[in-house]
Amino acid sequence: MKKFSLALITLSVIAASGSALAADPTPVQGGSGKITFTGVINNDACSVDGANADRVISVDMGTVSIKDMGTAESPSSGRVTGKDFNLNVNCNLGTKVSMIFDAASGGSGLVTGKKVLALTKGTGTAANVGIALLDSNGALIDLSSKTTAKIQSDMHGTSAAGGDAILNFSAAYVTTGAAGTATAGRGDATLPFILQYE
Repeated sequence: MKKFSLALITLSVIAASGSALAADPTPVQGGSGKITFTGVINNDACSVDGANADRVISVDMGTVSIKDMGTAESPSSGRVTGKDFNLNVNCNLGTKVSMIFDAASGGSGLVTGKKVLALTKGTGTAANVGIALLDSNGALIDLSSKTTAKIQSDMHGTSAAGGDAILNFSAAYVTTGAAGTATAGRGDATLPFILQYE
């Protein structure tokens, strides 16, 4: 019996030391770091669908022949009267939105003495050509003043989260000089805008 008890105690001691050896080892720290989050939180009453993070809306005007263009004074007199746009602006409920075009503050500017957008100057730019903006009725939007350079829409939708306002307008390449003086080339331009809410 003594031998049996001694054997049992020996086994218990071996088992205890074995489980102490089998316990999880102390973790070794392998280095540290951090996660950085960036972003901007705003309280804008509206956002424009289709705009990128910098609020830039890209419009492909395609390829247009000079012979098919109207003039800066009569944009709809050409065969190509305009590229139609329907900008969806998602707004808080009850917000009335206007888009004001601000050709005087950056961008490619205005054609001197005209109410249309100038093309971005550079090598290979078309000469005596500009871009006219037209309202939903096809009338020229006068870009020479912030008071006249705007389109506006009432809200639609009744959700508590707000709704979409649709701003309708179109853009067309137009000749800006004397007949026969327009030349072919690049037709790029930039027009800053401001969203105004009521």
